[in-house]
Amino acid sequence: MNKIYTLLIISLLLHSCGLKKVDKVYFSVPPQNDKELIARVNAKNNYPEWLYLKGKINLKNKDQNVTLNVSVKNRKDSIIWLNISAPFGIEVFRAQLTPDSIYFINRTNKTWFIKSSSRIKDYLKTEISFDEVQEMITANTRVVKEKYSFSKDEHYTLNSQYFNYTISAFYRILNASLVEDENKIDYSFSDFNENNFPKEFSLKIKSKESFEATLNYSKIEFNSQQIFPFKIPDSYVEIK
Repeated sequence: MNKIYTLLIISLLLHSCGLKKVDKVYFSVPPQNDKELIARVNAKNNYPEWLYLKGKINLKNKDQNVTLNVSVKNRKDSIIWLNISAPFGIEVFRAQLTPDSIYFINRTNKTWFIKSSSRIKDYLKTEISFDEVQEMITANTRVVKEKYSFSKDEHYTLNSQYFNYTISAFYRILNASLVEDENKIDYSFSDFNENNFPKEFSLKIKSKESFEATLNYSKIEFNSQQIFPFKIPDSYVEIK
């Protein structure tokens, strides 16, 4: 999927350069083309300094289909913390991701590891960065700047060779797909609350190994300072 991620990197670089000169975005007039729509979507992105999410996660691949409890904490541009537990609060694993590293504790087999964040692809089965994970968790994904076909029906749609988006009238991404050859990433946001934040997030990765995850949040908390406990027991074995 090198073409897709090259385009993603270029898009992020162009966006960061563009921060030096911010064009005014008018929301009172409906967009008339793909560029106007992309500007409105990206301008709507708003990263909270702190985010806490709690709910259920359904994990599915060719070998399993299981629903567990999930807690997610995020400090903007700093750390993403994840706790997965079985019914009755029995922790299965704990993980945290920083721009540089992945930390992981497996309670079921008493193992742990700390690896470079470049190894995310080994676990999600596709190349994806800390920033892209944070965008999905905070529902602030950006539309990659490309030339799209533009249409408006019930929702706005943008389509290109590699990227496809469905966007609401409030300029929030509802569905997105990134496609190259037989590799595909689909993600969607739904069930938006009064703060226009989605209570459901779904991710599907189709490649040599397929993977699906659906998160349903029962609690969403903004800008409340969090702690990120991550202590590795002395008896646990490091995975090299």
